[in-house]
Amino acid sequence: MEKETKVGAIPLDYIRGLIIAQGGRCAITGLPLDPQLVNADHIVPLSRTELSPSMEKDNIWLVHKSVNAMKDTLTYDELVEIARTIIKHHEKSKQLLEDIRKGNIRPAKKQVLDKWVSDNCSEDGKLKGA
Repeated sequence: MEKETKVGAIPLDYIRGLIIAQGGRCAITGLPLDPQLVNADHIVPLSRTELSPSMEKDNIWLVHKSVNAMKDTLTYDELVEIARTIIKHHEKSKQLLEDIRKGNIRPAKKQVLDKWVSDNCSEDGKLKGA
């Protein structure tokens, strides 16, 4: 009789099945999985106790290591929403990055920032209209 091998609490046979079901690709990006760069990711992060995460196989999929690092304590839906926001803001981020690299950011005195905050933020310090 063959001894059942596990990866953590997950049977190795299940991990093999995931590889096949996912077509050898990251569950989130669709990029090919590299055996050196693959993580078994908790779909509902274990740290999110308010969502009652499971240590069982129904809470595992295989993702690229860097994707797992980005996802961190987010659910899949939260990660997708943040990714959409990043894409929507991409051109402004590129422009800011270029300005920073070219040294185009001007230092500001405290009074200048105080006025900017007064003009652009509510009493609780949050951006108006955000």
